[in-house]
Amino acid sequence: MTYVSDDPAWWSAINAYSLGSYFIVAAFVAVMYDWSLTFGQEVELIWRQRWSLMTVMYLGTRYLGFLYAALYIPINVPTISLTDTQWV
Repeated sequence: MTYVSDDPAWWSAINAYSLGSYFIVAAFVAVMYDWSLTFGQEVELIWRQRWSLMTVMYLGTRYLGFLYAALYIPINVPTISLTDTQWV
């Protein structure tokens, strides 16, 4: 059975969680926008040059970070109403 609480004590926690979720998504969008603006320079300065250990480390850090963030958002950011309901 689903239990819905209308307890005002939870409202601040729900609002804080919601605000944190918005910040995570906004930060990801800003990083992807920055990546889209600088991708041409990246291709010219990184991808077309002779590869070294630093090139591999840079690309690994950059794109594994994107992958981590892209997987973090659907798993940890709520997409349904933030209530204290329990699914049965």
